[in-house]
Amino acid sequence: MDIFTDPILKVEAIGNLRTHHARDISSSPLGIGFETLDREMFDPERCYDALAAAGAKWARCQTGWNRCETVKGAYDFSWLDVVVDNLLERGVQPWFNLGYGNRLYMPGIPTATGVGCVPTGYGEECLNAWKNFVAAIVEHFRGRVDQWEIWNEPNLDIFWQPTRASGTNFAELVGITAPIIKKIDPQAKTSGCCSMIEIAFVQQALQAGIGPHLDAFAVHPYATLPEQDYFARLAALRRLFQRYAPHVKLQQGECGYPSQPYGHQDSWLTPYFASETTQAKYVLRRIVLDTMARMERISYFHIVDLIGRTYRLADGKARPPIRLGLLHGENYTPKAAYHAFAHLAALFDAACRADNYYAVLKVDWALRQTGALPFLAPVVGTFARNEYPLYAYYYPEDLQRGWPGMTPVTLEVVGQPDGLRRLEHPVLIDALSGKLYRIADVEENANGYLELRRLPLTDYPLLVTDEAAVDRVP
Repeated sequence: MDIFTDPILKVEAIGNLRTHHARDISSSPLGIGFETLDREMFDPERCYDALAAAGAKWARCQTGWNRCETVKGAYDFSWLDVVVDNLLERGVQPWFNLGYGNRLYMPGIPTATGVGCVPTGYGEECLNAWKNFVAAIVEHFRGRVDQWEIWNEPNLDIFWQPTRASGTNFAELVGITAPIIKKIDPQAKTSGCCSMIEIAFVQQALQAGIGPHLDAFAVHPYATLPEQDYFARLAALRRLFQRYAPHVKLQQGECGYPSQPYGHQDSWLTPYFASETTQAKYVLRRIVLDTMARMERISYFHIVDLIGRTYRLADGKARPPIRLGLLHGENYTPKAAYHAFAHLAALFDAACRADNYYAVLKVDWALRQTGALPFLAPVVGTFARNEYPLYAYYYPEDLQRGWPGMTPVTLEVVGQPDGLRRLEHPVLIDALSGKLYRIADVEENANGYLELRRLPLTDYPLLVTDEAAVDRVP
């Protein structure tokens, strides 16, 4: 049963959330991955319009040294020009992940595309060629691209060949590369990243002097349960940067969840159940968590399933396809997760900011017989949008369990936090379906808080704000 049909609820459907095209969003931290075109893993022409229509303002693109320089000293950026210009035309800002090797200077590497082969490990000619490539690509795209992420997941050996991954080795590459970027384009921002949130790796890189070369650092927090250890690890990471490089901004640069349990590369996530619905719920939870964490950028991997070509990493071995896409790889049609992303892109834009307001879930004691955990461990996020309070809440159950949700619950909130407008006409937003509901049972209690009663509780974020704070389609 759809939990929203439970007669105990006091909510009334009033329409749907209006989604926004990227051109109609002034700015936003939300983006979608456009990676692997260095290996021609998907058809970008079939993705540009969908990506922009979802409201993504950023697209992470890999530059592919091997594809740009096929003759020594000669660069062909025409394929990247097409990508960049198409994205910009639609209001999406590309940001470049600068990386991977080149067979011209790395003879005998097992992968034809140079994935994961680092120029610092192949001699002086290779390193000089890397420097020349960096200078050429920054000069070529100056004025169109000013965000440069140096290498991909340098804490993994599979992306750091022929030597072992270490923070010290990564700091060396960044120390060589970042000054070239900044010299050619003083307005450029440089960043690094790591798979997951590897504190020891980052600490080693910071101790090796990487900090002054970076403006930002991105984490790739893949997990079947996105909440697990997330804020604890982020707190430790922030403390490290506060000590060594307090100017560095944190980003979430890559994450994803499969839409099927088997037959894909990301089986290492060990899903025992996955579907389009669980993937969509993951997207919602990830965006809310990252916004709560005040991430400068929030990116989902990937726009489409990667099934067009065989997926290979530095060892050259054939791997199963990537099934994390927001679009089906077979026909480029949207999955449920695509629509979920678009719903939150319509809310978590420049008009929205994370803030700290009082908001708690309450429940009648009689309902505790169903289990206390939904009320001991809810996630509640507080934000402001269009100068109205915006609240998000959910129970972080394992998505794979198919938890049906429960009713009714009460959300107790501040009706008018300092500096904001009063919550006069509260609405409930189902970010999964995009439906809007007017909340009918509202009362101000003796403490001056609003009690929004007889609401549902789900395993993905539901949002509460004023009807005037959102755009809707009747």
